[in-house]
Amino acid sequence: MTTGERLAAELRRAWNGSPWHGPSVHAVLSRLTAPQAAHRRARGSHTPWELALHLTLWAEVPLRRFDDATYAPRDEEDFREPAVTTDAQWQADVAALGEAVERLARRVETLSDDTLHAPVGDRGYTFVTMVDGVAQHLAYHAGQAAVLARSEAVAGVIAPPALIAVAAMAAAEAMRFVSAWPLGVSRWAGVPVMLAGLGLLWWAHEQFVRARTPAAPWRASRFLVLGGPYRWTRNPMYIAGLLCLAGVGVLRANAWYLAMLLPAWGVLHWGVVLREERYLLTRFGEPYQQLLDRTRRWLM
Repeated sequence: MTTGERLAAELRRAWNGSPWHGPSVHAVLSRLTAPQAAHRRARGSHTPWELALHLTLWAEVPLRRFDDATYAPRDEEDFREPAVTTDAQWQADVAALGEAVERLARRVETLSDDTLHAPVGDRGYTFVTMVDGVAQHLAYHAGQAAVLARSEAVAGVIAPPALIAVAAMAAAEAMRFVSAWPLGVSRWAGVPVMLAGLGLLWWAHEQFVRARTPAAPWRASRFLVLGGPYRWTRNPMYIAGLLCLAGVGVLRANAWYLAMLLPAWGVLHWGVVLREERYLLTRFGEPYQQLLDRTRRWLM
């Protein structure tokens, strides 16, 4: 077997054969639907679809470098988002990846050993190393795509917390038509309350951004968030939402907003917070139990 034939066999095995490390790229990608392929697990992470387009590009780059060793793709060509996310487009993009791998395999199996062992311009590696790297690259991202598409347990909250706050505001506005209940304080007193809520919300959300884990409670958590306001309370974002609810009520001179704080808190407590705690304890175990032991759920 020539070096080119070996490389071609490795490429085909990685794409749609039986590699020793597990399922082939085709086996992983072909079982995904378009919504699964387009789903982004966390801010900053790639989708399986982006990985498929990335793999296609880096199967095509070696082909170009056989003719022009200086060729390099533009940054905007890599990890592209799909133009449309239909099932037909996903199937077409997966097929395009297979075609790119096959074109590379056909090219290398016809090349002599001397050609393949020659350096790729001044890049410091040979064509053999480059093509071996494509096979390894396929294997690496096949595993990554399988992990990204895997179904994960979530907290199962009763509703998005923002929707709970909006429902409370709508109820307060509706009650105003039934029975006016004005506040005996200046409307402007609501401004610092609302700003405090917005500031706390931003501060808490930034901790999730830094930790690279979703803030939305209906998505799977990657890491525990322990910094910022989470040093003093486990639920600063929900406290922030209640502060905003109160602040808007004062600005609207509508005491029903303040009356809605208790039912809104109750829905958050039993429908969101307690469910999150059970989920996080199952997911993170002892580290989360330590957080439960040393940090307040609310403010007291």
